[in-house]
Amino acid sequence: MMAMGVDRFVVTLVDPTKGKQEERWWSKAEVVKGMAWLKRMNARGYDVWVRPDGEHGLVLLGGLKKQDLQTLRERGFAPAVVVETGPEQYQAWVKLSQRALTDPLRGRAAEVLVQGLGRHGAKAISRADGRLAGFTNQQVQRSGGRHPFVLVTECEGRVAQAAPAYLARLEQERAKVQAVQRDQKLEQSRTPSR
Repeated sequence: MMAMGVDRFVVTLVDPTKGKQEERWWSKAEVVKGMAWLKRMNARGYDVWVRPDGEHGLVLLGGLKKQDLQTLRERGFAPAVVVETGPEQYQAWVKLSQRALTDPLRGRAAEVLVQGLGRHGAKAISRADGRLAGFTNQQVQRSGGRHPFVLVTECEGRVAQAAPAYLARLEQERAKVQAVQRDQKLEQSRTPSR
């Protein structure tokens, strides 16, 4: 959580068998203070999820394999944090900026980043709930009925090298779309109605 560079989190407990869900809005210190309670809830069958609270500069990609992580690195998008959620299953938090980005921009950025990774079922997670490391993944069962622990496998915490140019390109695309929409509205307003 420290490598993510945010101060507040939404911690979500999900009981996958009952569909029950609880959310807590906590600071980093409150997350640490709540660990014993989170462990008890995890032992009772709840999955533990986390996301930054409010706007931030991170996107979450899920359903990744090791090759997908390597592809991200080769493209200049080395993840700030990688979490192994089950055997050969990963989630990657990619830091696009130290500053807060709007939800639509982060969503678009994640959708484009995940392109070309889909052969394994990779996906952009728009709501950005990732599994919290140190707890078991209740949705996956190993032989013997045990659930695997969610583990942090990388924790660099850096802004991706290619992110500044990538965000500039996305902003240019958005500006072009807005200009076209503005021109279309202007043209429609000039067209006499019959």
